[in-house]
Amino acid sequence: MKGCCLRLLLLWCLVPACQAVTLFTYRPGETPQDVRTVYTTALLELALEKTRPQYGDFRLASAPAMNTARALAELKKGSHPNFMLKMSYNPELETAGMLRGKLDVDLDIIGYRACFTRTGLLPSLTQVQNLTQLKQFSHGQGSGWVDTQILEANGFNVVSVGQYESLFRMVATGRFDLFCRGINELEGEWRAHRQLPGLAVEPSLLLYYPLPRFFYANPRDADGLKRVEEGVRIALADGSLQRLWLSHYGPSVTFAKPAQRRLFRLTNPMLPPGLLPAEQPRFDPILGDFITPPPLPPTGRQ
Repeated sequence: MKGCCLRLLLLWCLVPACQAVTLFTYRPGETPQDVRTVYTTALLELALEKTRPQYGDFRLASAPAMNTARALAELKKGSHPNFMLKMSYNPELETAGMLRGKLDVDLDIIGYRACFTRTGLLPSLTQVQNLTQLKQFSHGQGSGWVDTQILEANGFNVVSVGQYESLFRMVATGRFDLFCRGINELEGEWRAHRQLPGLAVEPSLLLYYPLPRFFYANPRDADGLKRVEEGVRIALADGSLQRLWLSHYGPSVTFAKPAQRRLFRLTNPMLPPGLLPAEQPRFDPILGDFITPPPLPPTGRQ
C-alpha cells in the first residue's frame, strides 16, 4: 500500500501542478476610477503566457494601491517579488541601480498629450498658435512623474501634486490651467471624471515629447525581468501585443482625434541617444497606424 502511494506521488509530481510557480507583482490603479494600469497588467500577463513553455507556470499578484512616488520607493526597496513597474525613462532609477527592459511597451503613444482644462478657459486655448502662447498656461502633473521635469525644461510653469485624483479637481477649479494626458489615457479618464463641474477636454491642441515606457525591476528580480522582456519580444513578433494595444488604447486614441489637432513638439532632455533599439515599433496617431521595423527575433534564454 505504501509503495502504491509512493508511486502515485511520484506520478503526480511529473505533472505541471508540481512545477515551481513564479510569483510576479503588478501595480494596481491608485483608486477604483484609475484605469491607467489595466493595459500594463494585461501586457505583463501576455508576456508571461508567451514564455510559459520555457520558464514554467506563474502567478500574478497585486501590490497595494500606491501613487508613483511610493511605487518607486517600493521598487528600490524590493518590497514585492518580481515587481514589474512600468515607468517612463528615468535617469534617477538608472543611477539607483534599477534594471530596465529595452523596449518601449507603450509603442510611443504616451508622448502624444491632449489636455484637460476648465470650461472657462476653452476660448483662450483655441486661440493658441505657437509655443510662446502655450507657455502662458500653467500645467499640473503628479509627484514623481518625469513629465514635470520635461515640461519645466521646455519653459512651462508646472504644479506638482501628490494625489492622482486631485489633479482632475484642481484643473477643473483653476488651480492650474492644463492637465495633459497621453491620448491613450484620455477617454477612460474623461469617462471617470466628466461629472466634475467645470472639467473639459481641450479639443484643439496636441503636445508631443518622446516618452518611452519600460518595465523596471529591482536587481534581485533580474531573471523575472528577462522573462518579461523575452515575452514582450515574442508578442511583438507574432502581433499579439499590437492586438492587445489596439483593444486597450485604440478607442481612446480615436476619441482624442489627434489628426484634427495642432501639434506642438517638445524635447525630452533626459533621453540619452540610442536608448531604443533600431527595431522598436511605434504607433503614429497622425497616420493612424503602426510603424513597424523588421520583426523582432526572440532573445532566447542564456
